[in-house]
Amino acid sequence: MTNDFSILIADDNEINLWLLREQLEYWTTNITSAKDGREAWQLLQERRYDFIFLDVNMPFLSGFDVAANLRGTENYNRQTPAVAVTAHAQNQQQERAIAAGFNECLVKPVRLYQLEQLLVRWRQHEPVNAEYYAGQLLRKAQHNRQLSQVLMGKLFEQLPGLILDIERALDNRLLQQAWDLNHKLHGTFCFYDFADCLAVVENLQKALVQADAELAQQRFNTMKIKLIRLLDNQDQVLKCLGDDDPIL
Repeated sequence: MTNDFSILIADDNEINLWLLREQLEYWTTNITSAKDGREAWQLLQERRYDFIFLDVNMPFLSGFDVAANLRGTENYNRQTPAVAVTAHAQNQQQERAIAAGFNECLVKPVRLYQLEQLLVRWRQHEPVNAEYYAGQLLRKAQHNRQLSQVLMGKLFEQLPGLILDIERALDNRLLQQAWDLNHKLHGTFCFYDFADCLAVVENLQKALVQADAELAQQRFNTMKIKLIRLLDNQDQVLKCLGDDDPIL
């Protein structure tokens, strides 16, 4: 788990609220809960979130009302991805949700793999925080920029091969081999202290320990997207390491 992105969830049913929170905590512990639409709207006006999950049928303000407020007024979350959660599978309900301003619609009971696919789809285009990675490594290297650049270069050289080897092992259902390779990756990110990368590696590790090939494949896909985004932005990370401006 990590805290690198925040989620607001709202549902007037305590069990549904608890269950959704438990599921989302596979990816982040930075979750805020609201017991109805009015409370959700109040929270959304106080700070920005990275994702919003709203039950569509809530007292005081429905999920539809909250979504309309989000998109129709100036507020912190006007552009934040919002997901409608409904007990009705009819197309009309989903069409109404999209018309109200939701980006996605999930039908209860929400499955873990659905949340994973949704989060991967919406997070893969987020910009990489190059300063975060550079700052973590600089602290590790006691602010030796030359050493930090060498270490980061070694990571960028190592990652493509490890990703490919884990993918091949999973394709061939060699779960123990995939675990061994992923364990090496785990040690690497423990050294570099990249909490967000470590979180997706640990999630894959748990699936491999459970010998759940399907779940392992889903979590590998999440991890692969995360690491490829890092590789695609290696020039920005290395530039941050070479800049003279201090990184906090």
